[in-house]
Amino acid sequence: MESRFEPRVLICSECHEEFAFTVAAQQYFAERGYTEDPKRCKACHMRYKKSQRDQHHPEPVAQNSSDPE
Repeated sequence: MESRFEPRVLICSECHEEFAFTVAAQQYFAERGYTEDPKRCKACHMRYKKSQRDQHHPEPVAQNSSDPE
């Protein structure tokens, strides 16, 4: 079966570096119903996701074991 996908080079919207949008990544996007190409390279995507998690779910404050309850 011939693939309708070909490797492409995209530009990251964060760092403005080129990154590969591989055939496997395109298939992954298509299987999940994504209709737009990724905007960020993998490194910037991971930083973005972490910042979103940190913003919405801050780390719990450690309890000081010497504080009386």
